Amino acid sequence: MATSYWFMFFLLSVLSLFASSTCNSIPYVGSNQLKFWKENVVNEMPQALVSKLSPMNMIDSKYYTSLVSKKAFSFDAQSCLLADIFCTSETNAETSKIPNLDSKILYATRTPDQAKVYASKLPNQAKVYPSKIPNQAKVYTTKIPNLDSKILYTTRTPDLASKVYPTNLPEQTKVYTSKIYATSHSNSHHLGEVSFFRVSILKPGNTIHLDNLVNPFPHRSFLPSQIASKISINSNHLQHLFPQTFTSPFTKDTTKTTILNCNAPTLKGEVKTCAKSLEEMIEFSKTTLKQNHLISLTTDSIQGSGQKLKIEKFHKINSQKSVSCHEIFLPFATYFCHLLSSTNIYAVELVDLNTNVHVNTAMVVCHMDTSSWPADHPVFKKLNFSPGKGEVCHWMSQADLVWVGDDAHA
Repeated sequence: MATSYWFMFFLLSVLSLFASSTCNSIPYVGSNQLKFWKENVVNEMPQALVSKLSPMNMIDSKYYTSLVSKKAFSFDAQSCLLADIFCTSETNAETSKIPNLDSKILYATRTPDQAKVYASKLPNQAKVYPSKIPNQAKVYTTKIPNLDSKILYTTRTPDLASKVYPTNLPEQTKVYTSKIYATSHSNSHHLGEVSFFRVSILKPGNTIHLDNLVNPFPHRSFLPSQIASKISINSNHLQHLFPQTFTSPFTKDTTKTTILNCNAPTLKGEVKTCAKSLEEMIEFSKTTLKQNHLISLTTDSIQGSGQKLKIEKFHKINSQKSVSCHEIFLPFATYFCHLLSSTNIYAVELVDLNTNVHVNTAMVVCHMDTSSWPADHPVFKKLNFSPGKGEVCHWMSQADLVWVGDDAHA
């Protein structure tokens, strides 16, 4: 009798955990990622990152964590959809079958057969409990929209939802990548229309050309940190885990660029990493800045992208050190983060040229010491000076982050 009691108690506990992870708008792993942010970052998480919180539940996370280390495992379309990551264009095609995609509902519709397969992967108790506790199950399932279709969901902003899977943006990606690695790898640069400029441009009344701030990469969520920590950024391991990523020219070339730059030597005075999870990005920034708590700085929105605008005012962020993080392409959300000496951060208020109506508040990073940059870096030709003879500034997109200590002030 006692055994039955404790077994039933265990089943109820599992049911409670499962219900709490699916009834909330942010599932189990995503809510833990948000909690980690709140414990370490003073200000609110920007919407661009909220959209990347993982939709995985506790059982899925534990199951795939155990698999990632195994040589026989690789992510297929099902597991990529489960984690809301981008593995192939075929994965993207599968998402078009998702009901209510226009309502920003993510994830996959599991067919009955797929549901049976999925259930077979769960602990035996998890397979048993719905049939053992019918009344409780009936109560919680009524709270979950579209549970019959097994849809897990989260909310996207409208502008992000319309760009969930832009798969044909190789040129825009090259331009965006050139800004990310503006200080690291000259051979991969394609400056395109990226606006590199001198700090003297930042004057009230000046007209500027704002970069295209729309993130050119396909949407991907963060993996749970336990899974991401087991992934190495090298061709062999990534091709083993995500074999289909290397069959598409776009994803193959962009992934190789990421691998190249993540493994490139650091510049003098640079500290860098490619953060494979939200937690790793925050921990790297805390350690590098020697801070217990951080402030994240981002460009407010994508408004004014590619337009000529006027600087209304600007101010410098007073912080001795900062870490810049730029989104890069891997099948899951990943950020290239680095600290460079002598870097100034500015918040720039931009207004319409004709109406003076506020358009955006954009972050600008200025690298004041370029003496260690490669002499053949194309930015020197563009700005007409040589290494160490001037500073280089660039805009930060909405997908970029600048981290400073919580003692920083404007």
